[in-house]
Amino acid sequence: MKNEIEAMITDITATTAEAEDYTGEDGLLYCGKCHTPKEAYFSKETAQWLGHDRHPTECDCQRAAREKQQAAESRQKHLEKVEDLKRRGFTNPTMQEWTFANDNGKCPQMEIAHFYVEHWEIMREENIGYLLWGKVGTGKSYFAGCIANALMEQEVAVRMTNFSAILNDLTASFEGRNEYIERLCRFPLLILDDFGMERGTEYGLEQVYSVIDSRYRSGKPL
Repeated sequence: MKNEIEAMITDITATTAEAEDYTGEDGLLYCGKCHTPKEAYFSKETAQWLGHDRHPTECDCQRAAREKQQAAESRQKHLEKVEDLKRRGFTNPTMQEWTFANDNGKCPQMEIAHFYVEHWEIMREENIGYLLWGKVGTGKSYFAGCIANALMEQEVAVRMTNFSAILNDLTASFEGRNEYIERLCRFPLLILDDFGMERGTEYGLEQVYSVIDSRYRSGKPL
C-alpha cells in the first residue's frame, strides 16, 4: 500500500518536459518557449513528508493557453444560455432581432430603453416598470424587445408575450391556470405586448386582471 501511495505521489509531482525545455540555475525545469519555470519547490516540511522537493507549475505560455481555453468555454456556455433564454422568452422568434444593434434610430425615446437596461438592478430592486403607449407603428414593441434582448444577453430571464397568446394557453390548459400564471410571475421581467388587443370577453378581462394582479403581488417589474 505504501509503495502504491509513493508511486501515485511521484506521478502527480512529475513534470512533463518538452524537447526545448531546460534546467535553470536554480535546478528547476524551465519552458523553452517562454523561459518561465514549469516547476516550483515544496516547503522543506512538505518535501520531507512527500519525499519530493518539487511539483509542477504552469509556465506563462501554459497559463495563457489554459486561460484562453477557459474563456472560450465560458463564452460558449454564455451563448448557449442566451440562446435558451431567447427561445423560451419570446413567443415569436422574430423578436430576437429586435435589438439595440439593429435599431434604425427613428425612435427618439430609445435612450430610455438603454437607461432601463443600464439601471436594471435598481429597476428590479425598486419594482420599476414601463408603460408604453402610442399609435400603431410607433415602435413600442421594438422598444420593449430591445430591453428584453439586452437583458437576456446579460443572462436575465425575460418573458415577452401578449394576452392573446396567454388566453390561448389558459384556454388550452384550464386546469393548470394557477401554475401557468405563477410561471409568468417567476420571470424577473415580464413584458406584455399589444395590451388591449385581446378579446373583450368577460373571461378574457378576468384573466387579464388575474395576470396583472398576480404580477403586481409578485413584486417584480412589468
